[in-house]
Amino acid sequence: MSSTDDPRGDWNPLDRSVAEALDALRETEVGTPDVLLLLATGPGELPSRMGASVVLPLREVPGIPPAWHGVTLRAGNLGGVRAWLIEDDAALEHSAEPDWSRAFPVWLAEAAGAHLMIHTSAGTALDPPSGQQQRLAAGDVVRLNDHLNLSGRSPLRGLGESRRGPLFPDQTRVHDEPLAELARAAAQRHGVQLRDAVAACTSGPALCTPAELAWHSTAGCDVSVQRLGDPLIAAAHAGIGSLALVAITDVAGEPDLDVATIVARAEQTAPVLDQLVEDVAVQLGPLARDRAAEVEA
Repeated sequence: MSSTDDPRGDWNPLDRSVAEALDALRETEVGTPDVLLLLATGPGELPSRMGASVVLPLREVPGIPPAWHGVTLRAGNLGGVRAWLIEDDAALEHSAEPDWSRAFPVWLAEAAGAHLMIHTSAGTALDPPSGQQQRLAAGDVVRLNDHLNLSGRSPLRGLGESRRGPLFPDQTRVHDEPLAELARAAAQRHGVQLRDAVAACTSGPALCTPAELAWHSTAGCDVSVQRLGDPLIAAAHAGIGSLALVAITDVAGEPDLDVATIVARAEQTAPVLDQLVEDVAVQLGPLARDRAAEVEA
């Protein structure tokens, strides 16, 4: 087929890439996902808990942006729910590819059938305003109920019209309240205190300066998180409801902090995140079916 005969010829690069990758994935056994688990904290023990698991290196899938070629798609069942698990790799921060490529799995999963996303990341606890709630501590886990994109970028920049979503997506409902209810119930079952928080989303990869962290707090944020703005904006664009869980690895003003300490603390909190993600995922079957029915209607 010539390019002039290809109906995708007038599509933008994101739409073409999603369509090409989706065509290729239909020839595999990854199946249709109910939920995308996009985990910046790493897959942890979740792959071992997924039944009927399929492991597919994304470099083998035509249409996948090269930035994701070092990442693996794990597809399997958590309870009666079909999940796609993809690590949100920090190496993407250094990609010279188009802005939309940084959030590509969000659009791909939605095109394949997912209407929900669980995202995990690590973040810095900020100083709360005087008289406000108790300060978060390293080892805590929060659920985002809102965010500020302070990264200075967007995965929609330069994208224009797209078959994957509207030109100006509504971001007021990206932090999904029914998903949050499932997360609160899961936290209660596991004895985890899960507070709501607003995140300042930055680009990284450098640690924030004291002045930046103070500004984030003044702006109304509870935590500062790197590389989170892209998938949340893409989720809003794709119409996917999101549950964003953040593990607190450090606190603003902490002396002698280094990356090794942050990584070690993230690893210590990983089992808690694994429990919460798995528990929420196995409970979201009815919600996933309701969302699918809403889209079909």
